[in-house]
Amino acid sequence: MIPPGDLSSPIGFVLGVDLLHIFPLEGATFLCPVDVTDPRTSQRILELLPGGRADVILSDMAPNATGVRDLDHDRLISLCLSLLGMTPDILHPGGTFLCKTWAGSQSRQLQRRLTEEFQRVRLIKPEASRKESSEVYFLATQYRGKKGAVKQ
Repeated sequence: MIPPGDLSSPIGFVLGVDLLHIFPLEGATFLCPVDVTDPRTSQRILELLPGGRADVILSDMAPNATGVRDLDHDRLISLCLSLLGMTPDILHPGGTFLCKTWAGSQSRQLQRRLTEEFQRVRLIKPEASRKESSEVYFLATQYRGKKGAVKQ
């Protein structure tokens, strides 16, 4: 048992998933190189998560940019929607979902889906993001669980 307030003890499990190789980092488990949209990856994630569920899904993924703004935006929204489609199997009810996107025409579609599945949804622009960048994050909290999930 971990005594309350003992900050020297681990308090969570971190699982990173990436298309590229990630160098080992103490306290984290990495599943790479894999494609998070591949159904086999979803199964592997479930096997690695303690209890088969996560409290937070955090996505900073982005497609390789083509330079065509609308196409790049659509591809990133598609990635976010794919990840959102995994939440019924992975995310605890009450959990949090954070995903990076680029502001654009399909952002409302993603926001609508998040609003269906989470009690609160906010759009955040981190201070570290350049002012001229269209990079924004959707922060969705209080996941409703499988009953509120809508499949793609």
